[in-house]
This record gives sequence, C-alpha cells and structure tokens, in this order.
Amino acid sequence: MTDTQTPNQPAQRRNYQLIFWSGSLATIGGQLVNPNLVLPFLYLALGAPTFFAGLLLPFVTGSRLIAEIFMSPFINRVTRAKLAVYVPNILTAAILSVVALFATNLPNLLIVLLFLTTAVVMGLCQGIISLGTSQIYGISVPEAKRNRMVFAQATISGILAILVVWVTRDLLASDEPMQRHIVVLWCGVVAMFAAGVSFAGVRLLEQEQARAPAPKSKPKPLAELVTGFKTGMAYSWYRKFLTTRLIFVSVELAMPFYTIHAATFHVGTKHSLSYFVMAASLGMVLGSILWGWLSGRISVKPVMWLGCLISAVSAILALAFTFLGYAQNVWVYALVILLLSLGGNGVIYGRYLYIIEKTSEQERPYLVALGDVSAGLIGMVFAAILGAVAHLHDPITPIFALVALNLIAMLYALRLPPVKS
Repeated sequence: MTDTQTPNQPAQRRNYQLIFWSGSLATIGGQLVNPNLVLPFLYLALGAPTFFAGLLLPFVTGSRLIAEIFMSPFINRVTRAKLAVYVPNILTAAILSVVALFATNLPNLLIVLLFLTTAVVMGLCQGIISLGTSQIYGISVPEAKRNRMVFAQATISGILAILVVWVTRDLLASDEPMQRHIVVLWCGVVAMFAAGVSFAGVRLLEQEQARAPAPKSKPKPLAELVTGFKTGMAYSWYRKFLTTRLIFVSVELAMPFYTIHAATFHVGTKHSLSYFVMAASLGMVLGSILWGWLSGRISVKPVMWLGCLISAVSAILALAFTFLGYAQNVWVYALVILLLSLGGNGVIYGRYLYIIEKTSEQERPYLVALGDVSAGLIGMVFAAILGAVAHLHDPITPIFALVALNLIAMLYALRLPPVKS
C-alpha cells in the first residue's frame, strides 16, 4: 500500500458503510411501500374501484422501463449517478407522504388518479435509482465485495422490515380500514427518506471519477430495441427464453390479485397488512438464501421452474383455504403471501441470472431491454384483463387463472436450454 492510497482507506470504509446502509434502507422501504402488496391493499381499504388495484404494479413496471431506456445515456458520470440514487429516494418518500396525508378524504376518482400517479412516480424513481446504483456499485464497490453486499442487504433488510412492522403495528388505531394500516406506509416513507439522506453523504473519490465511463453520444432507445430484436431472434435459445419471459409475467405480477382476494377478507382486520408485509419480507429473506445457494451449487434453471411451482402451490392453497373457510384467518393467508413472495423472487432472480450467463457483454443490454419492454407491455394487458375479471366477476376468479398460468410457466422454464458451465 502506498502513501497516496493510505489516506483514502477511511473514506472508502465510510463509503462502503453508507452505500450498504442506504441500499438496505431503500430495500426496507421498498418492502413497506411494496406496489405488489401495500399500495393495492391501501387503495382497496379506501373503497376505490377494484379494477385499478391490479394496474398499480404494471404502471410502476412500465414507468421504470421508460426511465431505464431513456435515462441510461445520461447517468454516465459518477456525480450524476449519485444524484440518481438519493434524489429519487427522497422524491418517492415525498409522493408517498402525500398519499398518507390526503388520500383518506378524497372521492374515488381522485383516489384512482392519486394512486396511479404515485405508481408512475415510483416506477420512474425506481428506474433511475437502478441505473445510478449499478453505476456506483460497479465503480465504488470492489467486485469481491459486491455480491456479498447485495446478498447481505437483501437478508438484513428483510429481517429489519419484519421487526419494524412488528414493533410499529400498534402505533395507529382507528375504525377506518385505511387508518388501521397506514402506519406501514409511514414506516416506508421514513425508510425511503433515510435511504436518500444516507446516500447523499457518500463521498466520491478522484480515482472513481476517472474510472467513470465516457458519455455516450445521443440516446437511441428505439434503435436499441430494434437491435435487440434482430440479435435475439437469431438465437433459438433466446426465442424460447423470450416466450418464457412473457409467461413469467403471470408469476411476477400475481401479488396484486392475491391482495385483492385477501382484502375481501381482511381489509378491516387489525394488523392484517402488517402481517402480510412480514410474510412477504420473510419470503424475500428465505429466497435470498435458498435461490442463492441453488443457483451456485446446481444451476439457475431449477431456480426458475421451482419458483413457478411454488407460486402455483400458493395459488392452490389460496383456493383451498377459501373453500374450506380458513382464508378468514389472517395468519393462514399470510402463509399464502409468504409462498408467493418466495416463488416470485425465485423467478425474478433466476431469469435475471439466466440472461446474464447466456449472453455476451456486448449483446446483453439489447437482449435485456427487449425482454423487459416486451414483458412490460404484456404485463399491462395481463393486469387489465385480470383486474376487470376481479372487478366485474369475483376476486377469486383470477386465482384460478394464476394456477394454470404458473404451471404453464413452469413447463416453459423446464424447456429452456441449460446454461453451460
């Protein structure tokens, strides 16, 4: 170690700590304001139309894709990457605090507009944060520490989210369903704000500025999608993967429809949302351990089809508990949420690693973008159809469709070409 390097060691350790805890707080906040579970549940607690509850997550996903496609050329300097992490976290906390403060007294039309606007803002912020985080992690965190940091963040954040929800569940009490559950949202607001403030304290070193990639020319997102289509369609494995990726939408976007179903039993149940958030967080913790071990010891492919299978089992249990009369027990339904969280995380984790391992560094951005945009468009249609069914027919009907779709997704995952060692 040279004399010029020594003074930077305390600054590097401080940076690692700030990056780690900021990421952990953001993950905790993401669990506590989860557009899969928390936003639809609170929306339904306000008595707003069921149809739009299923669209909240696709609005988040679609907005995130737009941000990633159009903003990626601009977040190429470390200083911009830092802004792209802490400013959107604070903005997310701000828009969610508006929901917490004003949503209760609004008419249904304004509730719909407020929640859809919140979903769009959250999605845009998530997309920008993901770009900034990737840049900062890639430059500021050594490769040897990077994977351990991400794994530790997921595990610790899930455990802390459970503790936070358990400790704060009695802070607010009211006869109104929304006020019974709003403490979860406020905890998420605090966590997101703290994540932004923590990352604002990260100090960027001169050598990190020098390692930042050179600015791209002009952004051409549509050209990238066309390139991805031409490149991907030339590979038989990618054609199969893209089809499978689209069917995975039935797993990745399933949670809001469980939320709609659960709300019919538990929207007025004390602490029900807190218990569901704890179950989803526990599923994330177990998934980070199980799927990390399975992908490292065996292969990424079983992670995907097992995730689909577990999600299908969760749907079957939701139906069985409903017809047997057990779904009225909040802890029984929390088990369903836990399994869905475990399976859904497996599918997301598995298909992410699969595309990384099957593609070259040059082709990967185009193929990932094509898959994400295609899945985003299909997801909007998927959510609209199931949301309409839940609104016009019965909240349990989409669960029947999810059983079949999750099993079909599992079969397609089994048919994917293996990843070579």
